[in-house]
Amino acid sequence: MRAIIRYFVLYLALSSSAHAIVLGTEDTLNTYSSVGYTIGATGALGSVVALSPEWVLTAAHVVEDGTSFVVMGDPYTGAEGLYFLIDQVITHPDYVSGQYHDDLALIKLSALDPIVPTPGVVDASFATLSDIVPGSGPLPVTATLTGYGVTSIDGTVDPEAAIVRRYGVAATDPFGPAPLPFDPGFPYDCSQAMLICTYDTTGGAPGDSGGGMWFDYGNGEVLAGINSFIFDENDLLNPPGEANWDDGYWTVGMSTAYYADWITGHVPTALFDTSAVPAPPAVWLFGSGLLGLVGVARRRQAA
Repeated sequence: MRAIIRYFVLYLALSSSAHAIVLGTEDTLNTYSSVGYTIGATGALGSVVALSPEWVLTAAHVVEDGTSFVVMGDPYTGAEGLYFLIDQVITHPDYVSGQYHDDLALIKLSALDPIVPTPGVVDASFATLSDIVPGSGPLPVTATLTGYGVTSIDGTVDPEAAIVRRYGVAATDPFGPAPLPFDPGFPYDCSQAMLICTYDTTGGAPGDSGGGMWFDYGNGEVLAGINSFIFDENDLLNPPGEANWDDGYWTVGMSTAYYADWITGHVPTALFDTSAVPAPPAVWLFGSGLLGLVGVARRRQAA
């Protein structure tokens, strides 16, 4: 059975149209080996982040149609690392299908086959989570986004492309703490403590949902959020305008600090950073098209 699944993973890796983070950089140094992926019962691909040998964190909408296994490790070993069988999926109790609040799920892996980091071979490290809740800590900062999404935001794919982990850098809350000149409403209200909003051209794409948003406060990168959905500023028009993904767009994640009690309630060993220091100001790479727009319109999942 193990060999059959491994060959299936290899087939997907060689035939899938998936790639991660639009205009992002391939993680050739395996820096983000804690970020893996999972494939659902219908073949949909989403990303995950390892918290411990037996637990990974993802977005709830990634596992709505079920999930068969998790793949972690070096994305350049041919079979994209090693697969791990799933024992249990726990969706946040307040998540509602088709909505974007509380969009988190935990996946418990089989105790018979836990994640064991093997540096230099399949180094699936475990993430340290940020203890900074948006609105209460040193934001804005520059975030690093990671995941396994399509390479083109409009869904254009390369049928010959393998599944490869990528990362991209974006600015968090680039309009700062001052309120926007309108009330965009959920899910675009980035003042909500549950949300981490980033803006850039190297944002998430379908497949990146469940991947990580990383902050570096000076002591190394910590996992601040889980990729949930994306939207363009033209989505805020009433009626909405046609999205323009080329000039920058928003990638929004669920804050791990906001959901710390729920996470540690199931994964007591999940490590939260306790020595964060104020980060330097972000390099704000944002357009001016958002200012003055009104209304709320459509949204798009990042997976």
